[in-house]
Amino acid sequence: MIARCVVLFGLLGLFQSTLGPLIPVVRDDNRLSAATAGLLVSGFYTGSLVSTAVAGTLGERWARRYLVAVPTALLALGSVGLAWRGAWPVPLLAAVVAGLGFGGLVLVVNTAMAGQPGGRGVALANLVNGVFGLGAAAGPALVGLTRDVGYQYLFVVLAVAVLAALPPLGLGGSTHLPPAEGRARGRPVVLLLFCALLFCYAGAETGLSSWESVHLEAHGYATAAASALTSLFWVGLAAGRLLVPFVTAGWAPPRIVATALVATALPLVLIGVGDLAPVGYLLAGLVLGPIFPTVMAWNASTHPDPRRSNAVIATAGMVGNVALPAAVGYSMQATSHLALPVLVTVPVLACLVITTGLRQRHPPAARYMD
Repeated sequence: MIARCVVLFGLLGLFQSTLGPLIPVVRDDNRLSAATAGLLVSGFYTGSLVSTAVAGTLGERWARRYLVAVPTALLALGSVGLAWRGAWPVPLLAAVVAGLGFGGLVLVVNTAMAGQPGGRGVALANLVNGVFGLGAAAGPALVGLTRDVGYQYLFVVLAVAVLAALPPLGLGGSTHLPPAEGRARGRPVVLLLFCALLFCYAGAETGLSSWESVHLEAHGYATAAASALTSLFWVGLAAGRLLVPFVTAGWAPPRIVATALVATALPLVLIGVGDLAPVGYLLAGLVLGPIFPTVMAWNASTHPDPRRSNAVIATAGMVGNVALPAAVGYSMQATSHLALPVLVTVPVLACLVITTGLRQRHPPAARYMD
């Protein structure tokens, strides 16, 4: 089961990371502004938001029957739609359909991994999300390489591969955790803070990954080179997640998240320097990588029904994925495409404040200190 989840997450990462580099391609194909073509990303995450929200409300019987098969079919269908390479808004509609599948699958796999007890949940969540990052590292490079010959072939292969990697259908059922030391006090407030944390985090990760190619173009990089260099962010993201079990062994989730957020300052400075921007994106991925899976595991440890609680905070993250990249894009259009690192600093600081509040309300459980 874990092996199939790992393979599937690699494919999901590859799919998601193609969207940012596709913005210049769709822009040129349809003579759109960069901000309008960027709605491709917002449309994808709108579909993901709806899927995640619905998945969290499903009863146990429906979840076990449909929460794997239906999202997988939708993701494959969206891939075929992007392969069609039709006129706008066909790519936008295809991205929405793919997002409907993506959101459900991400929730199912993350909950299955993060719902494991103690430090095992943090390790497994970072493992599958690390492989997600490895797949994501290949996406931008593949879009750049296939732009002239037809990137649609990439999405045909993706559709077939996703169907082949279908995980066990019963994986969509809830994983109920028994009462444990360290359960959150004032659970509704804690859940709200987790929602705010992932909402703001989306502004950092998705804001950077979606607009990196446009930002690099503003620094003077050619379109093909900018698309290929987007892989550096995803390589860093994967490395950061895969290194978590080794570098942060024995650390509680709050410490991992807070350390990662503070460390984001250096990459954001480097991203603002033209020659060093690619290195900055690599380091940004490295330090941001552990945040999402660690937050999912952290939240799962505070609630007896991880699928439902993770669906709530993942939905908040999806709202951020829809709203914040679009806000960043239009802000860049109104100011300068070089303003990206300054704009991303705002949600990073907000994440740090929220993490501090969560640490006070939900102290680390003793099991993380073993």
